[in-house]
Amino acid sequence: MKKIKFLFKSVFILATLTLVSCEEENYEFGAIVAPSSVNITAEIVGVDEANPNGDGSGTVHFNVSADNALNYKLLFDGTETMVPSGQHTMNFSVTGTHIYVVTAVAIGTGGTTSMKSIAVKVFANYSPQPEFLTNLTSNSSRTWRLNTDVGGHVGVGPADSTSPIWYSADPNSRASYGSDDDTWTFSLTGKGYTHTTNGGCAVKFEYAGDVGGTDDPVDNTHSNFPVENYSGTWNVAAPGGVEVLTFSGIGHVALYTGTHDYTIVFPTSNTMELTTTDDLGRKWYFKLIAVD
Repeated sequence: MKKIKFLFKSVFILATLTLVSCEEENYEFGAIVAPSSVNITAEIVGVDEANPNGDGSGTVHFNVSADNALNYKLLFDGTETMVPSGQHTMNFSVTGTHIYVVTAVAIGTGGTTSMKSIAVKVFANYSPQPEFLTNLTSNSSRTWRLNTDVGGHVGVGPADSTSPIWYSADPNSRASYGSDDDTWTFSLTGKGYTHTTNGGCAVKFEYAGDVGGTDDPVDNTHSNFPVENYSGTWNVAAPGGVEVLTFSGIGHVALYTGTHDYTIVFPTSNTMELTTTDDLGRKWYFKLIAVD
């Protein structure tokens, strides 16, 4: 009889401890609150009394803020651009004065969103020099690829750097990432381009949502991310006297970093070097070489 009482007490104590343990692990995730008071402002570069729509560079600085926001993105021309800092610069390079509508999306807990749009009237008047067009398109159509035989064909450094001090790729060291076999063909007629991905390319995790994936704020890279061949248009502006190549849509070079504007120089008539700075303050470096 004593054994039965002891066994009963043991089972009761065990059940009580299990119940307490379960209660201690019953975590609460908190309320899901949508962002509010979304605000987006635009600073058009070069605005004054004589130039109410800017100085012709087409450059506009955007700033987004909201209460209870964890992240932000901007929507324009069918493209979503993640903007973790809330600050982003766009170069509108279509010649003439045009009105553009940009939408800010504030992202809160549980994936809740709130948005607000702004219309900006921007003047752009830059025309590329003949030598630039000859180098880029051979005055008709020209195809480029990553210059994988040289060091630094992909690199990264801080936004204020002049060289890729954080990382500089060794020659032929990134074949597994999926962009070594990519090509970019630029046409003069209609300023069209085609990015031949051969099924996949390299994409930073933070911006994978732009191209159909799941973005995750981790400093890492998707290799051979499935992106089909696509086409769009390109244009050139020269904010501050520096020529900037802008792709439409998801257009990018070598590694998708959420940006579509690249400063561009031609060290020789058959090579080009491009840089772009993402919204996390990383400046990316790319080297291309003409295929034909």
